[in-house]
Amino acid sequence: MRDKWIIGVDIGGTFTDVALVGNSGTVYMSKAPTTPSDPANGVMDALKRAAEIISEPLSNLLGDTQRITHGSTIATNALLTRDGAKVGLVTTKGFEDTPYIMRAIGRVDGLSEEEIRHVMFLSKPTPLVDRHLIKGVPERMDAEGNPVIPLSTEAINTAVDELIEIHKVEALAVCLLNSWANPEHEQKVLDYVESAYGERIYSSYSHRLARVAGEYARMNTVLADCFVGPKVKQYLSHLEQQLRQAGFGGIFLLMQGNGGLASPEQCAPVATLQSGPAGGMLATSQMAQLLGHSQVITADMGGTSFDVGLYSNGYWRYATEPVFDRFRILQPIIEIESIGAGGGTIAHADPQLGRLIVGPASAGADPGPASYGQGGNQPTVTDANVALRILDPEYFLGGAHPLHPEKASEALQKVASVLNLDELEVAAGIHQIINGKMADLIRRQVIRSGYLPGDFVLYAFGGAAAIHAVGFARDLGIHTIVVFPTSPVFSAFGIAMADVVHTKMMTCHYSLPTDPELINSSLDELENELLAVMEQENFSRSQITLKRYMTLRFRRQMIGVEIEVPWARFGETEMTDIQKVFAERYQTLYGKGAGNEEAGTELGAIRVDAIGPVPKASLKPQETDSSRTLTAKGERKIFLQGDWHLAQVYDWDQVLPGQQIDPVSIVEAAFTTVLIPPGSTGIFDQYGNLVLHISN
Repeated sequence: MRDKWIIGVDIGGTFTDVALVGNSGTVYMSKAPTTPSDPANGVMDALKRAAEIISEPLSNLLGDTQRITHGSTIATNALLTRDGAKVGLVTTKGFEDTPYIMRAIGRVDGLSEEEIRHVMFLSKPTPLVDRHLIKGVPERMDAEGNPVIPLSTEAINTAVDELIEIHKVEALAVCLLNSWANPEHEQKVLDYVESAYGERIYSSYSHRLARVAGEYARMNTVLADCFVGPKVKQYLSHLEQQLRQAGFGGIFLLMQGNGGLASPEQCAPVATLQSGPAGGMLATSQMAQLLGHSQVITADMGGTSFDVGLYSNGYWRYATEPVFDRFRILQPIIEIESIGAGGGTIAHADPQLGRLIVGPASAGADPGPASYGQGGNQPTVTDANVALRILDPEYFLGGAHPLHPEKASEALQKVASVLNLDELEVAAGIHQIINGKMADLIRRQVIRSGYLPGDFVLYAFGGAAAIHAVGFARDLGIHTIVVFPTSPVFSAFGIAMADVVHTKMMTCHYSLPTDPELINSSLDELENELLAVMEQENFSRSQITLKRYMTLRFRRQMIGVEIEVPWARFGETEMTDIQKVFAERYQTLYGKGAGNEEAGTELGAIRVDAIGPVPKASLKPQETDSSRTLTAKGERKIFLQGDWHLAQVYDWDQVLPGQQIDPVSIVEAAFTTVLIPPGSTGIFDQYGNLVLHISN
């Protein structure tokens, strides 16, 4: 019988990844270069390669596909490149300068530590809306949601008409003061825009995106949604049209940064920020449950960036106010930190200090590393790994994209001549520096979460992570690394396995204990909104799982801690118990005695996730066999730790579950290379994963 497919797609900065998951548990992978000018072309190229892998025409593959789930970088790239829509903003009169005043921290938000050190060059980012396109209207809600100044209908009509008809804005953002507490005035603006302009203008409203206090971040959220919205909608419409024309008749869903899928109609464009890395966290959750790992560090190294997340006891954290292109926004985004440390990260010499500097700039997909032979002339991490002979130039992307070692050598020599080093020393330095940067990012993430790196298993994924994983894991005291057969497309694999998820948040201010019905009414409001959305996604009430979270803090604190609530409704007992749960969690995070229970506890925010499960292919274990002789496909000398080592080279597809790989070795797959240096060993488990063990 023919497999029915679920396809996960993840557009990265360098490659577009596709994971095919069959209903029999079969998984196939493909990659194609990302095409920045029209990302849909890269998606279709990757799908064509996937069809070739299973020896089917593309029309047959798409015809047998039940669902395509898509993680998009369109919104992220539009923000980073400032290539978005012309935005107009309607806000409360007297607050027109909020995007320009920002917060004091806006001067450093989104900057690296290296950039922050140069204080004289720090400046606030340019807002996403021009000052003359901000219109203030007379109205006012207080923080309790009570109207103080009525909304002027005439002023609203005039402001909206002027922005759309005279200034020709392409998107209209609406953010009125305290609309999170009472959206009545924003709803009136919405009603006028829909009646007067309908589909002619893209519009976004802060109460729909984030019913959360925080005037500046809430305004950023609606501005970002409008800035990227028209481009995201246009791209998705263009891609879906191509897919339908090519034979796809199934369901098309989008990945969100909260870790769930949604239909294009129900998904705000700003919600797609960080959707690719979120897929990696979903795949981590699936595999951690399968393998019995409760504490996992995710390390995703692709061509452009290195992304790190934490999965602890079945739970990942959401960023309180994630920063994108120097703007704080209010969206439920999985907390994943990134630095410019991918295969395409560029190295250069500082002639004044005589230092080798790696990153954060990347060669990306175009022109790419020097060894790609596409015009790049600056050395990158990939070029260094070619020079160290860790990468086989003839087998890159399974031989579909051979590399040019002579061009890597030319690029490295330019830096070597400035530093008075030889080419190999520069390559080894790049390898070591990038490992150190990745270790530093992981260390910060883990320690500030109240743990030690050695308490975790490391999941290494992305096309480049398996080369560097042992290097930075050893520095952190991590002893176990798992590399998956799907690691090169792990985020796409996670996106393919994702459930439909919608999230609603609400700011509230209660000193605990309080009347339980106050909390229950807030939960009811959020849950009813979510159930209505899920009904539009064709889920019945019996299919939906609701997860509830609360952000708690000790009285007079500014920052809270989010915890999952195990109860559907609150009574007097639950009111007491939630304070105990919070105190225990606080002590775990910040140390014994750090809390102040005598001060009392405050509830600052409520979040509810509605989860609609979708069918998933199950991964089936295989029998392990360590008795069969493991045969290398070849050997080559590689440069590690200041010396040459003779490495045995193995073909991933020829290694059986249960077989062990000794140091010094390399395991090659079509889309990734695994380095097993001195002091580490590898063994293939029953699911075909390569588990690396690092000795002390």
